[in-house]
Amino acid sequence: MRPMPRRLLCLHGHFYQPPRENPWIEEVEVQDSAAPFHDWNERITAECYGPNGAARLKGGDGGRIVDIVNNYLHLSFNFGPTLLAWMEREATEAYQAILAADAESVRERGHGNAIAQGYNHAILPLCTPRDLRLQVSWGLADFRHRFHREPEGFWLPECAADLATLSALADEGVRFTVLSPFQCAAVRAPGGAPWQDATGAHFDPSRPYRVALPGGRSIAVFFYDGPIARSLAFGEGLSSGEELVRRLESGFDAARPHDQVLTVAVDGETFGHHKKGGDEVLARALRRLPSAGIQIVNLGQALELCPPTFEAKILERSSWSCAHGVERWRSDCGCEAGGRPGWRQHWRAPLRAALDELRGRLEALFTREAGKLFKEPFAAREAFVELVLDPARTQARDWLARHAGRALEPDEARTALLLLEMERQAQLMFTSCGWFFSELSGLETVQVLKYAARAIQLALEATGEDLEPRFRELLLLAPSNLPELSDGARIYRTLAAPSVVTIEGVAAHAAIAGLADRSPRGEPGEEARVFCYRVEARQRRRESTGPIALEVIHAELTSLLTWQKLNASIAVLHLSGSDFRCGLSPWRGPAEHLELERALFSRLDKLSLAQVLREVDRLFPGRDFTLRDLFIDERRRLAALLLGETLRKHERDYFQIYESNRRLMEFLREIDSPVPGPLRIAAALALSHQVDEALAQVEEGTRQTAEAREPVLRAVQSAQRLQARLELEPARLRLHRLVESRVAELCASGGPELAGEVIELVELAEVLGLHLHLWPAQNRIWAEAQRACSALDPALLGRLADKLWFDAETLAVRAGKAGGPRAAIARQRAS
Repeated sequence: MRPMPRRLLCLHGHFYQPPRENPWIEEVEVQDSAAPFHDWNERITAECYGPNGAARLKGGDGGRIVDIVNNYLHLSFNFGPTLLAWMEREATEAYQAILAADAESVRERGHGNAIAQGYNHAILPLCTPRDLRLQVSWGLADFRHRFHREPEGFWLPECAADLATLSALADEGVRFTVLSPFQCAAVRAPGGAPWQDATGAHFDPSRPYRVALPGGRSIAVFFYDGPIARSLAFGEGLSSGEELVRRLESGFDAARPHDQVLTVAVDGETFGHHKKGGDEVLARALRRLPSAGIQIVNLGQALELCPPTFEAKILERSSWSCAHGVERWRSDCGCEAGGRPGWRQHWRAPLRAALDELRGRLEALFTREAGKLFKEPFAAREAFVELVLDPARTQARDWLARHAGRALEPDEARTALLLLEMERQAQLMFTSCGWFFSELSGLETVQVLKYAARAIQLALEATGEDLEPRFRELLLLAPSNLPELSDGARIYRTLAAPSVVTIEGVAAHAAIAGLADRSPRGEPGEEARVFCYRVEARQRRRESTGPIALEVIHAELTSLLTWQKLNASIAVLHLSGSDFRCGLSPWRGPAEHLELERALFSRLDKLSLAQVLREVDRLFPGRDFTLRDLFIDERRRLAALLLGETLRKHERDYFQIYESNRRLMEFLREIDSPVPGPLRIAAALALSHQVDEALAQVEEGTRQTAEAREPVLRAVQSAQRLQARLELEPARLRLHRLVESRVAELCASGGPELAGEVIELVELAEVLGLHLHLWPAQNRIWAEAQRACSALDPALLGRLADKLWFDAETLAVRAGKAGGPRAAIARQRAS
C-alpha cells in the first residue's frame, strides 16, 4: 500500500529594516516618529524581534503565561545584514535568540532555519553586474560571520529576480531561493513534458521547482502560497492561533498525490509589529500544527525531503511587491505607500538616474585611485566586507598590506580606506526603501541621499574631486509632491546636506559635551570612544569664574573607519544656560598650546564677558561651534540636563508654595470648591517629587521598598484629594530598573526576601497606576525558575507568579515545587 503523501509546512519570515545609521557617526539617531522608543529599530525589536525569541503561550488562570518559546526554532527566516549588525550592538538578547535557534535547527534537522540576504536590500536586477556580485558576496559573507556555516538559501530583496540574479546566486553555491507565485511564467513536469502557462499564479505551488540557468546550471525555487500569505499580512489569518492553523491547513490539497511542501512567506514584522500579538498567535499555532498532521520543516530540509523534479521559468525582472516587475524602484508605476490623493512618483526615475550617474563617477574614481594602491582594486572592494564586519577595523593594517602586496605608507592607507568606505556608501545609497514610498522627502529617501552626500564627501577627501554640483543639477529633475520642497536638489540641500559633518565637527561635539555635563575628566592620555572615532585628550585645563566656565584641550581624534586624524587645540566656553562656544586650532606644538592656555586663563577673572569672547575668537579663528552643532541625541540629553538644573532651582519655591497653602487647598476640597490651577500645579510638582525621592532612596539603597510604600501612598492620596496630576514617568523608570535589578539578584542567588521585594515593587507600581514592562523580568524568571524559585514557599511563589503574570501551577512545576500556589493565591484574593 502506497504511503500517504506528507504534508510539509515551511513558514518563512523576511525580517528586515532599512539601515538607519547616520553615515557620519555610524549610529542610529533619535526618530520622534517611533516614540516612545528611541528609534524604529528599537521599537520594532520591542514589538517583534525580541518577542518572537521569547513568545508567550497563555492559558491557565485568566490568560496567564504557561510557556515561553523561541518562535525562531520553527520558522524559516532571513534577517537583513545591516539590521543584524545593529542588533548585535543594541539588542543582544534578541540577536542571540536568533543565532541559537539556527544552531539548534542544524542539530535537530540537519539544515539551518536561517538563509542569507542581499547585503543592504538593493534591487539586484537593477544593479550593475559588478554591484550584483558584491551585494550577493557581502550578504553571504555576513551570514557566514554570524551563523558560522555556509548558507543553503538566499532571500532576494523584494523577491526581485531575473536569470542574471539567479545565476549570481548559483555562482556562489546557493541552492535555492523563494519567489512569489506571480513571478512564475511557466512550469512543466519531468520527462520533457510540454510547458504549461503559469502566469497569474495558475500552477501548483506546493513543490519546489528547478529553474534552468545559462551554462547548464540550475537553482531550486520555492514559490510561496499567495492567498495564505496575503491573509496573514493583510487579512485575518493572525486573528487567533486556531484561525492560523485553519488557514495553513487550507493550503494542502488532498487530491494532490505527491508530498506537498507548503511555503508561506511574509514580512517577519507581521508577527508582532504589523499585527499586534502576532508573535503569540504564531507560537500557539506552531504548538498545534503537528497534531493536525503537518510537519514543520525549513527550506533546506524540504529540499532534501522533496528534491525538485518539475521545472519552472520565471518572469524576468519581477518582484513580490510590484505588479509591474521592478518598476516601483525606477518609475512612476502607480505602486506606492503612504501617499496623499493626487501624489505621483515622477521623482523615482530622475532619482535613480542621478544616483546611477553618481555611482558611475565614484566607480571611475575608485578604479583610477585604488589602482595605484591595490593589486586588484575590485577584488579588494569585494573582500572589504571583512573589515565592514569588524567595525573597529582591528585587522585593517594586515588586510591592506595583503591586498596591496606591500605595507602602505600612512597617507596611502588613509586614502585606501577612504576609497573603500566611499564605495560602501555608494552601495547603501541604493537601498530599496528609498523608492518604495510615495514622496521624495520621506525619511527613507532622505536617508539614501545622506549616503550619497557621505560618498561625495569621501570622494572629495580621497581625490580632491567634487562630485556634488553635478549631482545637485540632476536632482533638479526630481519633482517633489510638496510645493514648498520643490525638487530633489532643494530636498538634498535642506534635509540631507545639513547632516554633513567633518572630523572637526566631531571634535567640537566631544569637547562641548564634555564641558556641558560637568563629568569628571579622565587622566591626560586616556582614550575614549566617541561614535566611530577614537579620542585621546592629551592635555586639558578647566577653570570657572562666576557664570563662565572655560576648558582648553589638546586632543587627537582618529576615525576608526578611515584613519583620518585631527590633532588640535580646542577651547570650549560655557557662558550660561545653553550658550556654548567652541573653537579649534591646528596643533602647533606644546609651546604654542601653553601660550594659548596662558593667554586665556591668566586673565579669565579680570576680563568682561565680551572681552573673553573676543580673546577666544582671536586665538581660535575660523568656524565657531555651538550647542546646535551637537548630534541630536547629545543635544537633547544636554538640553534635558540644563532644563533639569533650571527646574531644580525652582523646586524649592514650588514646594514652599505647596506647604504654605496645603491647608487652604484641603479646606477648599472639603467645602467642594475648586483648587485654583496655579496651586494644583505647585501641589503636583511637590507631590511628584516626594514620590520620586522615596523611590530614589530605594534605588540608592538608603531605604527599603516596604518603607517607601507609606510616603508614596500619602503623596498619591493627597494628589487625589487635591485633583493634582502627578508626573510619574521618572517613578515608572525607577520602578522598572528596580524590578530588573531585584529579579537579576533573585536569579543569581535566590532568597525569599528578594522575591518579596519584587512583589512589593510591582504592587507599588499598581498603587501608582503605572504599567511596568515586565517582559525582561518574566524571561529571566522563566529561564532560571528552578534555581530562583526552588527555595520559595508555595504562598510566596504563588504571589510572585501572580505579580509577574505567570500561571501559578505552571511556574511551580518549572521550579520543581508542584502543588499549592494556585490555592494560596485564591485565599489571598478572597481575603
